[in-house]
Amino acid sequence: MYIRGGVRTATVLLALVVSIAAGGVARAAGEREWQVALRGGIGTISVDDRKPWGIAAGVDIEYGLTDAWALRASFEGSEHDVTKSSDMDMRPAGTIWTNAALLGMTYTFDVLRLVPYAELQAGIVQLRGAVTTPQTLLGMELGVGADYFVSRRFLAGAAFHYLFEPADLLSDPLNLGTNPFSFSATGRVSWVF
Repeated sequence: MYIRGGVRTATVLLALVVSIAAGGVARAAGEREWQVALRGGIGTISVDDRKPWGIAAGVDIEYGLTDAWALRASFEGSEHDVTKSSDMDMRPAGTIWTNAALLGMTYTFDVLRLVPYAELQAGIVQLRGAVTTPQTLLGMELGVGADYFVSRRFLAGAAFHYLFEPADLLSDPLNLGTNPFSFSATGRVSWVF
């Protein structure tokens, strides 16, 4: 039995390597299928020389163009509490809210039941609340994550996102820009239909 288990493990690892080398086309969430996902977790925002942590959430809607490529729309937001560091601090205290509506593409590396993916999106981002100057700006988001097929229609996973202003990132790439940007780490549940 021990040898049979080792052979089975070696076969699964070989299939994984072949799938990755072949461009990840083993089995995807699907061409001409819809996927809706809910995300929730933590994130940080850099604004007014502060980097408060807070809660982050989002909804992702995807439509599979092929087994690997999907159109994606995301609606996300975060909430961050900030306080004054002293009586001389002129920055407002309270809560900072971010909202974003983004459109883009997702590429999945479909490997057996585990589906790693990368995404790129662009859209409108709002910063409001306890900020010196509320802003609405054009933003982009880079994301990576992985989903696990619990069943053919239900997936669970994790996602990591970096939301930024493109012109700002290009002006200071080593420091990831100087204007507001955010990082988030979220858990994700999805339904494919």
